[in-house]
Amino acid sequence: MLTLLAVNQASLLIKNQTLLLILMVVLGVLLVLMTVLGIVFIVALRKRAPVIKVVMAPPSQSASEPEEEDDEPVGESEPEQPAAEQLTMEGLPAEEPKPAEALKPAPAPEEDGDDDDVSFVTEGQDRVHYDRSFMAKIIQLKDDSKEWYTQVKNELLSYQKVKSRISWKRETFRLGRNTVARFVVRGKTLCLLLAVEPSGFAGTKYTVEDVSSTASMEDTPCLFRIKSARRAKYAREMVDAVMKELAIRKDPNFEAQDYYVAYEGTMGLMNRGLVKRVVTNSSRTFEVREVNAGEVGASLAEEVAAANDGAVTAGNAEDTADASTGESVE
Repeated sequence: MLTLLAVNQASLLIKNQTLLLILMVVLGVLLVLMTVLGIVFIVALRKRAPVIKVVMAPPSQSASEPEEEDDEPVGESEPEQPAAEQLTMEGLPAEEPKPAEALKPAPAPEEDGDDDDVSFVTEGQDRVHYDRSFMAKIIQLKDDSKEWYTQVKNELLSYQKVKSRISWKRETFRLGRNTVARFVVRGKTLCLLLAVEPSGFAGTKYTVEDVSSTASMEDTPCLFRIKSARRAKYAREMVDAVMKELAIRKDPNFEAQDYYVAYEGTMGLMNRGLVKRVVTNSSRTFEVREVNAGEVGASLAEEVAAANDGAVTAGNAEDTADASTGESVE
């Protein structure tokens, strides 16, 4: 009887262990299946086509009005002379002016949020920074970024009626009067701006940023950073999607060009007018005033007379000193 009971308990124990093992196997299989399904869902979601919603707005100015200052081509305007370097007509600093006449430091220029690499340098008593134009930034990019710039720019210009224009801060691509895309450089990164809603790329492989809060980018609120060859390919795909939405076809006669430019230092770019030296803070103040020839002559005469008086005074002092020591001056 005891033997039979022991056999039954052992058999029950084996059955429980078997059921537990089967349950663990089933749970493991379910976990693996859920993981695989999750990965497939994520991949499928990222590969889905973005929802392209063009936000190109009609131009805010009429065709007869001049374009905004930021869109002036590079090289048409000369950089202003910093206030700290202005002198009087004599070439010497004027007397210290009254507080009301003191020149204020030049304010830092508005960057419109597309320049992340502004660095300030102390030069003597001046605090300055170098305002680099878009072309200067392109010239000083790495060779890889220049290659990606060429690829994406050729993609944009390969469509009919698309024209480009380079201004001080950016390069703009337009369809007639409407802006469809822009290039800017943030830090050392080339960025593409598109005239589409950034929300349409949410959850896709195209990682974009919403910059609609910046006034100068309201018409191109979708920013995409081109930091690798893969991202350059994605940028071309995004351009193609936008053009398909606008029903713009490619130009069959388009010929791709090489937009590579060799690296050049800051001083050389300053000589070419592509970099401006901007004084943002200075403890020196100068007075700028006009003088006529008579005033210049009188000023020089006063300086000569003061110099002669100084020489006579020094000679008299030397004679007095010699007399007090009993020595004669020959």
